[in-house]
Amino acid sequence: MRKALLVVDVQNDFYETGSLPVKGASQINKVINRAMRDPVYTILAGQDWHPSNHMSFAANHRKEPFTPFDNKKGIGPVLWPVHCMQGTPGAEFHPDIESNRFDYIVRKGTHPGVDSYSIFRENDGTNLGTAGLLKALGIEEIDICGLALDYCLKYTVHDALSSGFKIRVIINGTKGVEANEGDVQRTLDEFESAGVELIEK
Repeated sequence: MRKALLVVDVQNDFYETGSLPVKGASQINKVINRAMRDPVYTILAGQDWHPSNHMSFAANHRKEPFTPFDNKKGIGPVLWPVHCMQGTPGAEFHPDIESNRFDYIVRKGTHPGVDSYSIFRENDGTNLGTAGLLKALGIEEIDICGLALDYCLKYTVHDALSSGFKIRVIINGTKGVEANEGDVQRTLDEFESAGVELIEK
């Protein structure tokens, strides 16, 4: 049975010195690299790739980052700092990640008016074709790691499940934002309730 490894948004802006930092993010790099060296995997990476006029950016509304916002059309529930803007260093994969091992890259959040947390679809439901690609490759089981546990990774996991894949999350290969106390634990509880296996590499 062929397996895939999904590496979610391991981009500079989500690391400690980036514009939208995840605490302890650099601690997952060795785990992810170790996992990617396993020849069993087809490796697919997600990459936020926002235009400068992206409507998830608080600056484009003249508001402060993390201001609640939900237009029901793919932006929200909050506005973000400018991050992972196309062609900028912040959008690049972290230099310690062995990105040469990626077989496929899915760029997401490219439409100015629609955000995309999941590697599988935009927040308005638009299909990014990831499930079709993986199924065409004969993938049935997926291991998932990357950033951030309680946002993009969480949405990727749920969409992968709804697409019919068996999912495992590499728990020492991810970190959460924890914008609200308990977000990480609630996310882990959701995973377990949905039948997602939590593993370490």
